[in-house]
This record gives sequence, structure tokens and C-alpha cells, in this order.
Amino acid sequence: MKIFLNEKFVELLESQPVNPLADELVIEYTSGKQLKKAYKAFEGDDHHMKLVFWSDKQDITWKQDFFHLFKRIDAAGGLVKNEKGEMLFIFRLGKWDLPKGKLAVNETPEEAAIREVKEETGLSELRITGSMPSTFHIYTRKGKQILKQTWWFKMEANSAQSLVPQTEEEIIEVRWVSMMDLGNVLANTYGSIKELVNGEW
Repeated sequence: MKIFLNEKFVELLESQPVNPLADELVIEYTSGKQLKKAYKAFEGDDHHMKLVFWSDKQDITWKQDFFHLFKRIDAAGGLVKNEKGEMLFIFRLGKWDLPKGKLAVNETPEEAAIREVKEETGLSELRITGSMPSTFHIYTRKGKQILKQTWWFKMEANSAQSLVPQTEEEIIEVRWVSMMDLGNVLANTYGSIKELVNGEW
């Protein structure tokens, strides 16, 4: 499991990694207290880009010690393509992103993904064509650290539809992006989005 923290990330593994790189910090899990201390140190560590916690215990509940460090939020979103093979991106807070948002009460990830994509982009018609791996990322809001899990879905929409950015959510642009222009967008996006898109294209 990979959890992004800006351009760095934490990985939780069930076996000891082989031949870690110089910028990877590898720690065998022993306790929740040890895990918390190591993570806090990693936040301000400029030398390591990756923190790996591992344990070969069959009981994987040790991972809950990491999750308990954060407030959890569930979200859902879509990787939308049109009939030309272009992909839909939004521009928010200085970064290119994919449309997504929090799940409402009693809402399924699929329902939330459709609703959020429509609200953030102005699309009126789209359909889910498949599911994608969830992403995890950590951010700080009002002094609290949040761990967000986002369920992703492949979607299709016609490019003839009008695109309207949801400005109340600080989205200033919605754009169909071709394969030729994708590199410029991925140069200014989040690590989790970059990995998700690269896995699709």
C-alpha cells in the first residue's frame, strides 16, 4: 500500500524489501509508538523520499497503527475520456487534478464519483466504464493531518458538452488534454494523480 505525502510517500509492506535505494528509509514495525515517531521524523526529512514500514506478521492489523495517526476521509472521482481519447483535467489551487470529492452520507463510491465529476466540470452526461485502484494521500487542513482514500472510476463523456468549472470549489479551468499535451499537465500535478494516469496511458 502506497500513501502519498506531497512528492514523498509511505509504503506499508508485508515483507522486508530487497535492495532499498539510498533515498528510501526502511523500518521494521515493532510498535505503534515506534511507527508514529518514525513518521513524524520523515515529515521533515529532506534526505529520504520514501518511508517503508514492513512486517512479516500474518496479522495485518499492525497497519491500523498508521491509519490511527490521521483523520480519515473517503472520496471518489473519475478519470474521464472522450471519443477522441482525450482526458479531462481540472485546475485547482495551482495544480492540475482529476475531478473528485467526498462521499456524502449513505452514498456509494460510484454515486459520489458521478456526482462530483458532474459538479466540478459541468458535464451533464457521462458513464462509468470500469474501476481503478484507490489512491491514498496525506494533507493538512486546519492544523489536522488528513488521510484521504479516493476510489477512482474510468468514465466516458462526449466532448461536445460544455465544460463549466465549479468556482466555489476553487476550480478555475476544466480542460480536455490530449496525449501530446499530457506531459505538461503531469509536470504540475500530484504524485498520486501522476501514478494513476501513467497506469492508464
